[in-house]
Amino acid sequence: MKSCFDGGTVIIGMGNPQLSDDGVGLAVAVAVAELLKQRMTLTVTELNTGGIRLMEAMAGFRRAVVVDAMRSGAPPGTIQRFDPNEFVTTKNTFSSHDTDFGTAYDLGKMAGVSLPEQVSFWVIEGREFDLFGERLTAEVAAAVPAAVERIVAQITAWEGGA
Repeated sequence: MKSCFDGGTVIIGMGNPQLSDDGVGLAVAVAVAELLKQRMTLTVTELNTGGIRLMEAMAGFRRAVVVDAMRSGAPPGTIQRFDPNEFVTTKNTFSSHDTDFGTAYDLGKMAGVSLPEQVSFWVIEGREFDLFGERLTAEVAAAVPAAVERIVAQITAWEGGA
């Protein structure tokens, strides 16, 4: 996917698109960018890991939207939005591979990395993460349009307030 530091908005699709519902983050990110391409320029980035790499993917942007699949026990297709300050920190941070987003973001700020002030995380509850296949399950696929609509509304509001 595209990567640039234009100071605009980056949409980061997390997950592995070859593992069924784990690919929903990228599917939503691409759909949001496609819907908004006539109104604004967005950068779409695909990422398979969080922590330091996620922080680095946001560097240079004013706004960041992260979209990922989740397994929490909620019904498949459930859409939730989180702010960065709602995350629990990782208890085992012996390596940068296990650093949670909050720690990575704080380290980036301390190191002088230009990070977005506006960050949101959107997750869609998945059902199937273990089977190879690029097709989302029915419940997760049905949630994509609503997730796209909510994220487009958020980005449009951000742009209007900028």
